[in-house]
Amino acid sequence: MKRKNKKQVIVWFGVGLFLAVFCACGDGEKKPAAPQPPVKPQAVQTAPSAQPKAVQAAPAADALAQAAPKPEIAYSYRPQGKPDPFKPFVDAQIVAASKVKATRQQSIFPLQKAGVENFKVVGIMGDANRRVAVVEDAANKFYPLFIGTRMGLHNGKVTDILADRVIVDELDGKKTRRIVLTLRKNQ
Repeated sequence: MKRKNKKQVIVWFGVGLFLAVFCACGDGEKKPAAPQPPVKPQAVQTAPSAQPKAVQAAPAADALAQAAPKPEIAYSYRPQGKPDPFKPFVDAQIVAASKVKATRQQSIFPLQKAGVENFKVVGIMGDANRRVAVVEDAANKFYPLFIGTRMGLHNGKVTDILADRVIVDELDGKKTRRIVLTLRKNQ
């Protein structure tokens, strides 16, 4: 029984709080959201009367003076000392230059720090399905090559490993250049 009473108290308190907030928000004076443009007076037609026209024009002038609000100062944008709002944040030339620099950076992989011709094939192992070649660089370090391994300064790719040679396709501008590295025989 006590729980049911607590729940009812909480519900009624929430309803009362909602009503209090709702009623408090609606009592304030209503202010116009934006200033209204001046109203152009329309010609007032009155029935012709025996009074002279000068007497009739006086009330119309008073109505115009009361109906026309005071002119407000219009906002004027002054661009001195401010950035151009239509200029892009990133300059297209800078972005293009940074992309070119990023492609020219040296690779961190040792196989891509020297030209393909500087490597010597010292061994090929495996069967016809899967072969691995071992190459030696000028510093007498050995590296394994698989099909798809990148090597050389011009982003060459090992395309085939045969029993006595390794074939590397290297990009030379827009053309692909094929380089064949033959197995070095023992002497």
